[in-house]
Amino acid sequence: MSAPRFKIFVFVFIMAASSVASAQVQWALDTVVAVGTNPTGIAITSDGSKLVVTDNTTPGAVQIMSTSDYSFTTIDVSSIENDPNGVTVSPNDSMALVCTTHNIIFISLSNNSVKGHFTAPCSGTTLYGIAVSPDGKSAVFPDLSDVCTGQVLRLIDASGPSSSSTSIPVTTSGELYGIAVAPDSISALVTTFTSGSPVNVNLATGGVQSIAGFSGSYGIAMFHKSNEALIYDGDSLDLVSLATNSIIKKITSLTYTTTFQNIAITSDDKYAFAVGSFDKQVISLTADTVLQTFTAGGTNVAAAPDGSKFYVTDSYNGTVRVYKMTGSTGVRNDNAVQPSGYELLQNYPNPFNPSTTIEFRLPARSNVQIKIYDALGRLVRNLVSGEEAAGSHQFVWDGRNDSGLQMPSGVYFYQLRTDKFAAAKRMLYLK
Repeated sequence: MSAPRFKIFVFVFIMAASSVASAQVQWALDTVVAVGTNPTGIAITSDGSKLVVTDNTTPGAVQIMSTSDYSFTTIDVSSIENDPNGVTVSPNDSMALVCTTHNIIFISLSNNSVKGHFTAPCSGTTLYGIAVSPDGKSAVFPDLSDVCTGQVLRLIDASGPSSSSTSIPVTTSGELYGIAVAPDSISALVTTFTSGSPVNVNLATGGVQSIAGFSGSYGIAMFHKSNEALIYDGDSLDLVSLATNSIIKKITSLTYTTTFQNIAITSDDKYAFAVGSFDKQVISLTADTVLQTFTAGGTNVAAAPDGSKFYVTDSYNGTVRVYKMTGSTGVRNDNAVQPSGYELLQNYPNPFNPSTTIEFRLPARSNVQIKIYDALGRLVRNLVSGEEAAGSHQFVWDGRNDSGLQMPSGVYFYQLRTDKFAAAKRMLYLK
């Protein structure tokens, strides 16, 4: 299962809905479960009976949740390390494996207890995504800042904690990120965040090949019955072949210019559920079309094996949102019907250093909030908060903090919200 970095672009925009006539299945919000302060990673057992949710907090916690009644058991992992993040479940449903910054924690799903942990060998290690090979033998995860060997893909025994591991060096201009293992348990696809091509790593030989056609890559999910995968490249969802190490087709463009992060595919490879900053998309993989879009973002996603439900962590609100298949009464397309006269314009200059101008327009006096977020979804600045008159408005954001220090170079997002309108755009700060 793909489990990329999870503190990403978490905003919730809920707008009016419009209907699109089509004889297709549809999903609707079924329930919302409060699970902690900062739920991030999520994984589901192969029988669909349990969810494993990481609460990326101090003290660190992992929730084991029943999908029948949404009751859950909380496991405190703070004695090992706080801020649990990435998570996956072994194919036989016996074990959940959870990433922290320096450890992989093994949790028994038979008695909801910590079985032990693997500690990464170098002090500079940072661990996020993790997957277990379909044969159940190896847990595989990107080791992002291993000061001993450089960036590597690390393999450990998936059956239980051990002190040994093997590593495969991966040279790329990007930062190793999301991961998924092919059905043959030999090939692993790894995405590379804001720069560099995703890579196809042979776990048996250590061979590394780049996937052509990408300048950056984010969320990833592998098909269950073929050596193909879905990867977000920042502007679209791409279908990738491991046989040719290339993009077969672009399935969809994103509603917003953003970096959708996490993807789940049903066990029959018919549907994908994709989650990003501002949208959730339901995609037919047999027709390569978007069936449904929810204008509310999320952090990570898991799908029931039969597609009857999908589960989305929302670290912004501390919840898991459950969406249930409701039948074949037409596709509900929850794209926002934006009221006329409201507009958020592209900032200028872009890229910028040290400052940029953000412009928006209001058709009437409105309560306005503009917030700046970094690429990890952390609030950087409340730029505007209060009532503004009708007309055009310009505000300047300076890429320096209150102490005069420059923010790190990279992607930032500015979000405009009023009582009737919500929008967001991406900008690039280069110091």
